[in-house]
Amino acid sequence: MISLLKAIPIGIFFTLLIALFMGSGGTTGGQLNIRSFDVDIAMLGLDFKLYWSWMLFLGGTFLFWVLIFMMGD
Repeated sequence: MISLLKAIPIGIFFTLLIALFMGSGGTTGGQLNIRSFDVDIAMLGLDFKLYWSWMLFLGGTFLFWVLIFMMGD
């Protein structure tokens, strides 16, 4: 269980990194279904695009969970 909790932040970082490169290139990644979201926070003057894929997140988290589980807690 602890290895799963350790794998979630790594899966989030992995998803953001891969989806950023694939999504900014204009592709949806087929089965990965990469989507873009406009983040606009007027109070802070932030306006940027965020790319995300739930399939990539689940696959990456599972991959890193297995690796961390095999190494032991």
